[in-house]
Amino acid sequence: MKNILVKLSEGLTASCMGCSKKITSYLLVLFLFSGSSIMAQSLKDSLFGGKIKADTSKTYVSKDTGKYVAPKVYNASATVQGDTKKNDVAKLNDASMPDSLNKNFYARQKVWKRFIDVNTSIITQEAGDTKKVRKGTYSIDVEYTIGLNGKITTKGVTCNPPNDYLTGQVTDLMKRAPTLAPPVYSDGNPRPLDATQTITIIKK
Repeated sequence: MKNILVKLSEGLTASCMGCSKKITSYLLVLFLFSGSSIMAQSLKDSLFGGKIKADTSKTYVSKDTGKYVAPKVYNASATVQGDTKKNDVAKLNDASMPDSLNKNFYARQKVWKRFIDVNTSIITQEAGDTKKVRKGTYSIDVEYTIGLNGKITTKGVTCNPPNDYLTGQVTDLMKRAPTLAPPVYSDGNPRPLDATQTITIIKK
């Protein structure tokens, strides 16, 4: 009799454990399915509710066609008055400033020359488009100093015949001048240099 009861008890326990495992598996599957449904619905609500914006994949291209103009720079020498003629680079006419010690000075003179040539053309074109400049030839003298650090300090801008527009254009030009190189003397030391640059503007 005891053996029969023990077998019945063991069978009942095994059946309960099997049912418990099945119920647990069903509950787990149901939980995962419900969770994924909720997440999908939440994502859908966010998308159509305006919380998530779709990528339009559009590329925006700037319509600005303005051309970049390099800064205008001039080099000068104490004893030379420069102008804007082609291939005309200021030379040091002083034996106390030997060419062998002033290679950097002459290299920066070429930069200055290009700066003058390019911007003289720009100012000439702008003068042709404005009524502020009458037809004729204008000679603009720029007096400046090259400091020991190579920076240019403008001392004066004179236009002949007088024209406020051209004087203003050249004055603004000098504010954008590049760093130059002061001349080196025979003792091996550089010194500040005063110079004058002449710019000729012709309006036909």
